[in-house]
Amino acid sequence: MINNTGIDAPGIPTVGNKPNLGELLLKRYRGRICTGFDDLEKFELIDRLQKPVLDFTFYGNKRLILEVYNFISQFPYAFIMKTKKGYDLWSLPQRGSRNVYVYISRFPKLIKFIREYEDQIPNDLWGIIHGYTLTEIHQFTYDWDEWAKKKDGMP
Repeated sequence: MINNTGIDAPGIPTVGNKPNLGELLLKRYRGRICTGFDDLEKFELIDRLQKPVLDFTFYGNKRLILEVYNFISQFPYAFIMKTKKGYDLWSLPQRGSRNVYVYISRFPKLIKFIREYEDQIPNDLWGIIHGYTLTEIHQFTYDWDEWAKKKDGMP
């Protein structure tokens, strides 16, 4: 099953379905989610093809990690889940809690690309993958001081 993740077609769009996957994940696992609240709250951007990839991080034991994997698998999205031990979630030890990094997209080949090259992707390409504007990516990556001023609301 792990080899097919992110390769199969993402299925039909679910635009307008309420609650959407992001809302369901927040409702079920809010206490476990560490980062990515904004992406999950704006999940409809994935279905409208306005955001190529969203990501979030959560923590849990093997049972919970596989529960989240099976839950997301019920929806028509390409996704990957990774711990520090890699992508093979089934070989995780039963005991202990881990952080899990999740990427979700309507573009299976983009998820496959992330899986294969995650450690080699530069910051500017990550910005494009996550759907930020090119101006913001350029400022964040190359003009950090200017980006920080705009982020903090300074002129």
